[in-house]
Amino acid sequence: MRAIYVIGALLALMLLAAPVAAASVDPVLFPGWQSGNAAFECEQARCECPYAYKIDKWGDANEWGDADMDGAYQTDEGNTFTISNSDDATFDWESDYPVCAVIVKAGQGANVYYYNGAYSDTGLVAPYGKDISHVTFCFSDPPAEQLTVTKTAVTSYTRTHKWSICKSVETENGCTHEGSPKIWLYIDGSGDEKAIWTVNVAYGGYDDSDYNVAGVITIKNTGKVDAVITSIEDLLGGTPVTVYCDGDAVTEPCSYNLPAGDTLTCTYTYGADDRFTGCNIVTVTTEKNTYSASVPIVWGEPTYEVNKEVTIKDISDLSGERILGMVTAPDCGSLTKTFTYCKHFAWTGYGKDNCGDFTYDNIASIVETGQFADATLNVNVQCYLYETAYAKGDPAVCFIPTFNNWGWTNPIVPDEYNWPLWAGAGQCDTSKGTLVGTVDVVYGTDGNVNVDYNVDSPNSLEETHVYAGYNMFPLRKGKQTVAPGQYTNEGPFDGKVYVIAHAVVGIPDPNFGP
Repeated sequence: MRAIYVIGALLALMLLAAPVAAASVDPVLFPGWQSGNAAFECEQARCECPYAYKIDKWGDANEWGDADMDGAYQTDEGNTFTISNSDDATFDWESDYPVCAVIVKAGQGANVYYYNGAYSDTGLVAPYGKDISHVTFCFSDPPAEQLTVTKTAVTSYTRTHKWSICKSVETENGCTHEGSPKIWLYIDGSGDEKAIWTVNVAYGGYDDSDYNVAGVITIKNTGKVDAVITSIEDLLGGTPVTVYCDGDAVTEPCSYNLPAGDTLTCTYTYGADDRFTGCNIVTVTTEKNTYSASVPIVWGEPTYEVNKEVTIKDISDLSGERILGMVTAPDCGSLTKTFTYCKHFAWTGYGKDNCGDFTYDNIASIVETGQFADATLNVNVQCYLYETAYAKGDPAVCFIPTFNNWGWTNPIVPDEYNWPLWAGAGQCDTSKGTLVGTVDVVYGTDGNVNVDYNVDSPNSLEETHVYAGYNMFPLRKGKQTVAPGQYTNEGPFDGKVYVIAHAVVGIPDPNFGP
């Protein structure tokens, strides 16, 4: 075994002193290296790093120089060098502090590995293929802690648009009753008119609320050493805001270990009733330093808009439910939107069977806000007053005193007659009655009596009963009667006969109207 070692040593002396490129950098050969203490050797290598550390007697690990120098070596400056994969000819190293140079000495020469602040390397060897005699590290101060802090500030708020609504109805004639427009529909059509409804929707500006600022705080360890964060303070316009990191609220003091190269992501959110101004500033404090980032609070357009566009609905007793239209809030200034619609009212639209007083309620509303306004229209439809009517000939005989009822029986001979038709002439007094038309009576040569009623407009002829006979009054079971239901006309006749012409006539209510 010893013989083999000696032969290997001799062969190594015969090799040219050429650099061996096994490490990450090529070594520089110093053939006439002068050994000394660590500081002296780093100065000799022209290394500007302020600190030096020497691992001496590398080959003394065992009798045969099979060096195993693996382990951790502490320096007075607090640095730790860790040697691994070592033997008598090569080794790997790591350092907590940045290294400027590593001097590997063997024989009369040394390989000097120069670094730009390295923290590790592998496969370092001595010159000439010789066994390593000692190793000197030239190193600098530990790297400074370095954090990069950035943040965002995203604003949001809600804008609620305000509206008002009013409604009115007007008529062509302008009649009102107890403060509400009113239409009087007469049977003769003289009161027919149009009603016009108007809905005004006005924009009333807006209210802003639910102000909120939220964002992300990014803390990245861009240095070479771990950092211990002791405080994360966020001020929003001067107001402290709770910060959440890893899902938990940050309490002061805090303790987050942030390894080199890692990132800590935090969030925050803050809401208020009023808009606030200024900057959003985050301050991150570690055991060694303080870092900060700032962004301005900028309020842009509203994030949410409530009732920017509204729907106008109308509900009416006349036309049911319908959508009048949509109204959109203006970008600035005022706005009034008007909706109108109309309806023509006529007596014929109701008729005698639907006369009376009608009240039509009408409500317009803003669907989204629930605001509403109503308008009421009153429509009075003239009714008929139904009266008993009789034709009065000349001459004519009143039912009274034979009967309590009023009316006339009229004697005629063959001829043509035109008699007035009186309604409501109690006691056969025409001054109390109403002339509603005429009755044409033809007593022909054929002996038949024909009666035609002519009722003046706007009166209405509802019923007719005609009696023609030789007796002054109709007979029922041998007794005289004037009940219209007992009237008969059983010609042909000869000579003098009596005629009763009865009718039920509708007369427009004379008391109708404003």
